[in-house]
Amino acid sequence: MVVLRCTQKLLARLKQADNLPVVESTTRLGDWYGNILQLGRRQHLLFISERSRLPVILPIREARNLTTVFPDAVCEALDLVGVSAADIADERSRMSEVAFGRTRNRSLLGTMTDYAFMAQIGHARRPEPETTEELMRFLAQTPILPLKGARPTDLTLAAFRDE
Repeated sequence: MVVLRCTQKLLARLKQADNLPVVESTTRLGDWYGNILQLGRRQHLLFISERSRLPVILPIREARNLTTVFPDAVCEALDLVGVSAADIADERSRMSEVAFGRTRNRSLLGTMTDYAFMAQIGHARRPEPETTEELMRFLAQTPILPLKGARPTDLTLAAFRDE
């Protein structure tokens, strides 16, 4: 099971604000924190892993199918950073069930705010829009100060080496 801990704004958009069960993730990367990311006129969903701060960005239109699309998007992000196919398959099986919850970690909310700022500044400076894959790669290489400057890609690979 994976828990998507969303901001109040995103929970309202997903129509998930009521009766949220108290559950814990069983995935290696823990809960995923989500918010809406505005890039120019386009809106996206930004999720980051609780354990590694690995970003996953989806078009806002995928909000309707989030419980089916999100696990696949995580698997694509894991493939981008170099996680083995066997570990990706194991993580995908652990994410067979998706639950929603409220955010509970201010540090992760701060990282999401930082990611949103970097994405907006980078987007404004580019003559053409970058793909979500390019943006995820860029954010995954960003040092995270609360985690002693570690990069999300390195933390993700370490999470899969630990087990």
